[in-house]
Amino acid sequence: MSPRAATHPPPPNSAGVPDAPELPRKHREPLASHSALVRKLGAGTGRQAIIFELARWALELNDTALAVLTPTTVVLANPRWHALGRVRGPWRREGEAGRWMALRDVGQEEAAAVRAQAAEGPRVTRYRQEGDVRPRLLEVRAERVAGTARGQVLLQVRDITAQARAEEELTSARAALREREQLRALGELTAGIAHDLRNTLNAMRMRLEMFQAEAAPSPSGRDHLEAMERIVSDASARVDRLRDFSRGKTGAVLERIQLADVVRDAVDLARSGLEHRPRKGGKALRLDVETQERLPEVSGSAMELRYVIINLLINAREAMPRGGLLRVRAFKAGRSVRITVEDEGLGIPEESLPHLFTSFFTTKGDKGTGLGLAMAHGVVTRAGGRLTAANRPEGGAVMTLSFPALKSPGRLKAS
Repeated sequence: MSPRAATHPPPPNSAGVPDAPELPRKHREPLASHSALVRKLGAGTGRQAIIFELARWALELNDTALAVLTPTTVVLANPRWHALGRVRGPWRREGEAGRWMALRDVGQEEAAAVRAQAAEGPRVTRYRQEGDVRPRLLEVRAERVAGTARGQVLLQVRDITAQARAEEELTSARAALREREQLRALGELTAGIAHDLRNTLNAMRMRLEMFQAEAAPSPSGRDHLEAMERIVSDASARVDRLRDFSRGKTGAVLERIQLADVVRDAVDLARSGLEHRPRKGGKALRLDVETQERLPEVSGSAMELRYVIINLLINAREAMPRGGLLRVRAFKAGRSVRITVEDEGLGIPEESLPHLFTSFFTTKGDKGTGLGLAMAHGVVTRAGGRLTAANRPEGGAVMTLSFPALKSPGRLKAS
């Protein structure tokens, strides 16, 4: 017998199916379809592997913390969630009193709130870190995962500390811009008013001088005329200061002054308007002034400080609608000289105390401009002193002016 010839499988055709003559034609077409499906499945599996890998990278590199929670555990979380979970708490939900020590507790709290709410859709809240020098602020977005029977909730947590600080800085910048615009408009208005007031005061001064030259007033009348002349003179100086302010000149000439004299002059000018004005209920306002004959000299502008004290006296009167005792004291306290103006009025709301000397802030509503105390604070500060406000335990408020006492005579500079 001759040796059998070696047999080799026939090469596959273009369809990927071996072109075997012994394979019936009716099986060749199904086999070709199967081979095509295998190749397609292999290509799809490769694409899914790439998509899975890209999704894994996205989860790991995402700056947002992502987690899926059930009522008892965290079933899935990305590295950012674990990183934020290591940040020390406690965390407090903004506007509420609850506190949670860890991010996991915050997540379970939000997940429970989402499960409890009737409406569909996400729940977005903010949590602020406590006990840190620069606390963080987190925005937590929680939403139920559709089609899950175990009550799974998807959490997205973003650290918005930098964003919140930027928003605060933007708000402050806008507020400063509005205040600058208000001051600019006020300066333009002041320039026109100062011009008109100066002409009016000059006419009043001329009339007073003519009256003194033509009439022979009584001693009390002479005192009133002198007081009126001083008022007109001080008012003219104040108008000049307003005009300088509108032109951007804020410097004031400082002098050595005796605060005891300033207090007495201010009280004399304001006394008639304080004690003789009728009060509600018929109860009068009583003025008690206590000052030493001589006090250590301080630096400042006598005219401006005189009107600061008058302004404080008028404010105290308005805070005492039913009358009472208004007490003014000037005394030496260590190395400083102090003036206190105490009233028995309504007091100052605690939330208003930090803003009391801010321009355009007022507790009088439409009746106030918010400039009186701000200007008074500026006058005292330019003189090197301090103006503070507080409430008295007995009721009412106390305003305190404190100035460093001067040691020896010397030339003072403008501030």
